[in-house]
Amino acid sequence: MTASADTPSELGRYRIERVLGRGAMGVVYLAFDPQIERHVALKTIRNELLPAGSEGGSMHDLTARFLNEARAAGRLAHPNIVSVYDYGEAGDTAYITMEYVRGESLAARLAQHARTQTRIEPARALGCFLQLLDALDYAHQEGVIHRDIKPANLLITQRGECKITDFGIARIEASHLTQLGTVIGTPSYMSPEQFAGETIDARADLFSAAVVLYEMLTGVCPFAGTPTVVMRQVLSDTPMLPSERVPGLAGYIDAMLMKALSKRPEDRYASAREWRDVLMGALGAVQSEDSDQTVIAFAKPIALLEAPELSEPSMDWPPELIAQLEERLASHVGPVATILLRRATAKSSDFNALRERLAAHFPTDAARRDFNSLLMRLETPGDRSRIASGMKRTSMPRNESVLQVSIAPEVLQDATLKLAAYVGPIARVIVARAAANVPNTDTFYERLIDAVQEPDDRDALRRDLGVAPD
Repeated sequence: MTASADTPSELGRYRIERVLGRGAMGVVYLAFDPQIERHVALKTIRNELLPAGSEGGSMHDLTARFLNEARAAGRLAHPNIVSVYDYGEAGDTAYITMEYVRGESLAARLAQHARTQTRIEPARALGCFLQLLDALDYAHQEGVIHRDIKPANLLITQRGECKITDFGIARIEASHLTQLGTVIGTPSYMSPEQFAGETIDARADLFSAAVVLYEMLTGVCPFAGTPTVVMRQVLSDTPMLPSERVPGLAGYIDAMLMKALSKRPEDRYASAREWRDVLMGALGAVQSEDSDQTVIAFAKPIALLEAPELSEPSMDWPPELIAQLEERLASHVGPVATILLRRATAKSSDFNALRERLAAHFPTDAARRDFNSLLMRLETPGDRSRIASGMKRTSMPRNESVLQVSIAPEVLQDATLKLAAYVGPIARVIVARAAANVPNTDTFYERLIDAVQEPDDRDALRRDLGVAPD
């Protein structure tokens, strides 16, 4: 979408480049932050939403609520939630500075499938949905309820990751648009309690998420029509089973969605974490040894990117270690932990490789830190010798040596954080590969820079890493 004549050239310190979209709250711009040298998205309040004749105090109240919601969303640091960086005001315009996501909305993707009369593959849909549940679980634990989960608020990145946007914005819209007598939210994705004006909790988000998953799997929204018709359907009607629309869908999908679409919140899943565990358990139970990797790969796309050096089994791991790791992993992903651990240990030749493979399956930074602490305890001198005595080399790829990491751990961690700003969560895998058999730190950094696609981003990463230009 190109800029119009009334598009400002700048807001605060940000240079406006073009319009990304227009919504109920206002305009979203693509902008450039010259201080940090990165692109951002700026979401603004539309002044024309204010009632005619409103005083300056009304604008002040609205911007105050906008700021409060920016603070709430700013607390959410999760790979599947669009990050909020800053809040600002320029003249009579208030704006929130957000992460710029290269990709498209799920709504646009569903529309494309509708035009071509195709559907999203079930494995890909479930993988995207697991990421959505991860993000909702994190947000709900932080006390933030989205209230407007719908395909338009789910962004699909170029790497296939799902990110929720507009956290908390619906609450601002509700507080103001209600005064205009406008229906709040998107009726087809609203929960019964939202229509009934009852108290909303996290289970309302789960109902909306269920509608989204139903649409991804079947290509049809279960509630459609005029707002009045949709309201009647949501409050009274039971949707057609997904497998009746798409023969061949697994039976557990029917049961799962019908539970999540229950009219009463207490009949749904109690939390996003509970639903995620049920889904992961179902995937682990129904997938065969040959087919489970496909579904799991969509669930965590970066988790099964294998380094060529480690493509063959090379180590026997002691049962006591496997038992501890499986118990810790299962507490986060459920029964599928057995499958993930079996694959990770079969393709890891040392603790560093195993750490990289397993860490990708933990949904939050806190969980990954907890897991790393466990491995560090197992790697202490006393434990290391005890565990090492139980391991033996079984085979080595021909003409390959054992993976040697010569880069200091603190350098690896710092590089991962800096690279993630340009490539996302896959940074962990790229760093691990770049550190394999590297002769020096300069070569390690150059490998990271080469992994970034955009020339401007490569130059920015070079500066972040303190590497002299070519």
